[in-house]
Amino acid sequence: MRTLDPVSVPRVRLPPAERRRQIVQAATEVIGRRGYYGFSVAAVAERCGLTVAGLLHHVGTKDGLLIAVLEDRDRRDSEAVTGRAGLWLPEAVGVLALPEAVQLLHDLVQRNRSQPEIVRLYSMLRTESLYEGHPAHEFFARRDEQVLGLFARLVSGHVAAPASTARQLLALMGGLEEQWLRDPDGVDLVAEWDRAVAAVLPAPLTPRG
Repeated sequence: MRTLDPVSVPRVRLPPAERRRQIVQAATEVIGRRGYYGFSVAAVAERCGLTVAGLLHHVGTKDGLLIAVLEDRDRRDSEAVTGRAGLWLPEAVGVLALPEAVQLLHDLVQRNRSQPEIVRLYSMLRTESLYEGHPAHEFFARRDEQVLGLFARLVSGHVAAPASTARQLLALMGGLEEQWLRDPDGVDLVAEWDRAVAAVLPAPLTPRG
């Protein structure tokens, strides 16, 4: 079993924004291997060269650290994918033609393939957060609502039941990611996604790249 090796980091003073980025990165690595219930604030603090009190000064609580990790991941993905599309998605999504919508989804899955540790983190936490007492339960409930709304807008005007199609797309994305995480050498995540989208949407479309 792969375990986290102890990391000794010199205690140096960093600007608050840089320190917070360091903490979020370290927490992403630790939580991605251990899940929320298996990680400790002390383990993250050690990797950052901080005391527990010093780390909590920046994030407030263990729950606050978890939410910071999730929000950082969403922000980075949004910037990366919409940046490639040349769009600020919330405003532009209503005017996308179907090939553009398919391309945007393809870009998102392609980005996920490049960051398996982050996808594993999200997959683990999504499952854990099905329990209503989990600190990320509300986060994932809101996020699913937002993503379903986004996907429905992407395909609106192109399919008869946008809300239903949105659920199928979200389920396909999560299910294929889980299979890929279990067998990264045997599952071509992007190719399988493109095949699935061609089966769900009105006409086969071949994304660029």
